[in-house]
Amino acid sequence: MSKMTIDQALAYPGELLAVWDHAGDETLVVYAIADGRLDRLATQQMSKAERASLGAELSQRGIRVGATDGPSQFVWSKDGGFTIWSLTGVVLDSRDGSLVVGDQVMARGDVARVVSFLDRDSLGHRGVKVALRTGGEIVVVDEEDPAAQLDPTYGMDNVMIDAAWATYLGRDLAAWLGAPHTDELP
Repeated sequence: MSKMTIDQALAYPGELLAVWDHAGDETLVVYAIADGRLDRLATQQMSKAERASLGAELSQRGIRVGATDGPSQFVWSKDGGFTIWSLTGVVLDSRDGSLVVGDQVMARGDVARVVSFLDRDSLGHRGVKVALRTGGEIVVVDEEDPAAQLDPTYGMDNVMIDAAWATYLGRDLAAWLGAPHTDELP
């Protein structure tokens, strides 16, 4: 699909997702949602005033709003339930008061804590997991960044940049669940 302006994308028929990027600027990406997958329609940097003005318009049009973080492969939204998409489709979805992660289903109330984690033995392995009241844990999303193994200078400074998405996503999921959030990232 050819790239559009933001106005053209927001007028596109079907279900849309407007995603703000946490990467430090006011970047908006508009996606079409079809069969659980995201198709990027438009990207535009905006001023803080434009973002504030557009926020009301998105809500008025019934467009879901979501978030991402620059280099992350994950996009999420807590509008109309909580959904996480990866490059291949939906990773987590909320339905009828439950969270569905792959073939695992858990009630919102079963989650005791949300953890943004870093595997200290493999700095490229990071993600978000939920600790259950029953004592188990379920990894919601994770990634293994090969740069950590390939680059001998890869350290905590790199992790802070490359894994910030896990902190943002973990915070948003915890807030939506009404559960505490633990951030194990630097």
